[in-house]
Amino acid sequence: MNAPGAEAAARAMASQRSGLRILDIGAGSGVWGIAFARQDPLAQVTLVDYPKVLAIATQFVAQHGLANRFEYLAGNFREVDLGQTKYDVAILGHICHSEGVRNTQALFQRIRQALKPGGRLLIAEFLADEKRKTETFPLLFAVNMLVNTEEGDTFTLSELRTWLKEAGFTTVETLEAPTPSPLIVATAGD
Repeated sequence: MNAPGAEAAARAMASQRSGLRILDIGAGSGVWGIAFARQDPLAQVTLVDYPKVLAIATQFVAQHGLANRFEYLAGNFREVDLGQTKYDVAILGHICHSEGVRNTQALFQRIRQALKPGGRLLIAEFLADEKRKTETFPLLFAVNMLVNTEEGDTFTLSELRTWLKEAGFTTVETLEAPTPSPLIVATAGD
């Protein structure tokens, strides 16, 4: 389901520069990191997720012939050391909605520290409209998060923009892609 959006994001972001160091947080199948590695033949990708999930992602990476360009950080992404000024791109592919406000804000701060100055954070999410009245799917998904997570929710672009700026991202833009909501691209300040 995420492959078309991941491919569009990779074409838009990886075409500007090659040899990117990419951090895919809560990577799941690795679809986002795989798309970037396919677009940028010099990219190095680090996937972060639980060990059992990474075991599956490793299989998908191998199917694409990309195993020599992937590394894995096993564990809870809230706790794994992401490093300092290490990455050009970080990816959150449908992660924020399960984290809630507090954990999303903390994650943005940790990602900012892991990115090089000028590095970019790509966020794929189900965005609620600003008044939370017209976009039905994100609102229904918020109910799903209420029932199935401790703090999860869907957020508006302005909420995410505020938290990103507080975390040290200087610009926050949207990228149209074949996804339910536009993708968000935030650039880390110097």
